Amino acid sequence: MRKLVIVAVVLLLLALTVVATACSPAASSQRTLEPASTIAAPTSSVSALTPTPSATPPTTPAPSLTPVPRKMTGRATVMTTGAAVASVRIRVSPMPINDGRVPGPDATAVTDESGVYTLTVLTWPPEALASSSSFQAMLEVTPPPGLLVLEVSKVLGGPPGGTGGMLLGDLSGSIDITLGPGYIVEGKITSGVTGTPLAGIRVNALGPNSMLIHGGAGDAFEIEATATTDTTGTYRLTMRSGTHVIQAYGAQDDQQRFWSDDPAVFQATPLRVERDVAGIDIAVVPVTRIGGYVRSGPLFGDGVEGTRVAAYPAGGTPCCRTVGVAMTGYGGTFLMFIPKGSYRLVFDPPAGSPFVAHWWSGAAGFATATDVIVGSERIQLEVVLARRP
Repeated sequence: MRKLVIVAVVLLLLALTVVATACSPAASSQRTLEPASTIAAPTSSVSALTPTPSATPPTTPAPSLTPVPRKMTGRATVMTTGAAVASVRIRVSPMPINDGRVPGPDATAVTDESGVYTLTVLTWPPEALASSSSFQAMLEVTPPPGLLVLEVSKVLGGPPGGTGGMLLGDLSGSIDITLGPGYIVEGKITSGVTGTPLAGIRVNALGPNSMLIHGGAGDAFEIEATATTDTTGTYRLTMRSGTHVIQAYGAQDDQQRFWSDDPAVFQATPLRVERDVAGIDIAVVPVTRIGGYVRSGPLFGDGVEGTRVAAYPAGGTPCCRTVGVAMTGYGGTFLMFIPKGSYRLVFDPPAGSPFVAHWWSGAAGFATATDVIVGSERIQLEVVLARRP
């Protein structure tokens, strides 16, 4: 009996020991007794959210960057008679891809006595050009003197009578050229300082509303024909009948000049072409561009078209020897090239206009006008005309 009592006491003591241990602070959870530590999110954890690039190669092949030879052929004929035309020069410039690389050099050919030409040009395959252009090449056609380019099959762009700027999207099959008669305008470009002929000067025949005459913004160049002077300074332009302005454009910006019927005045004189014309000579000298706007208010739509802008020598010179003249076009824009110097400018609105003449800057006449000093930098002037009382 005594042994049973001892065993019971021992068991009781063991039970109390277990309970005491469980309730001891040392055995409690660390999360309830210690401050929770801050754990920084691992920087590499985002990789688990980012799709891993597939190691499988793409199934779509990359565009081929190997140039492909393209054979181009065609025939040049006269529209009215169908007769073959020899000595027509064809130049094909392959289009580049996005990074500017061209597949090969330009290709040229000249039509034979049967009017036929053949050439081979290297171009990029269509899939390589898909992101940059759907056109394979640029075409330039130079006919013999007296003939105009009227039509070229399979091309986009290029005005009637033009020789360049024609895009080709398909070089297969026959690319034919149709020509027609035109008038020849010729002359010489010389230095106004030394009198010597100037070779390599570009000469343009412009439509009367070309922005290159008035200095307006946009893409209305209206280039009817273009040519380059030879070693004697001679140029020959072939163009349709109509009114044109002849422009000489030298290697530097300071050698630009429009043909004028008065060689002493820097102005764009319209030339009526109804037959072959010779002697349209231009003497170029260093000049500065003066452009600007003539308006009746502050907005673009307020432009006063047909305003005559005239420049007279200043600096004590009596009034009024004309040096330069320009006419405002659509939007009231004007453009003039005159030599360096000091000038007084008048802006004279067209007859019947409700506006009065305006001297720069706001003066009543030549004697009180502000001088415009023309150096080597371009000058931009803006004038708002006042209404008549």
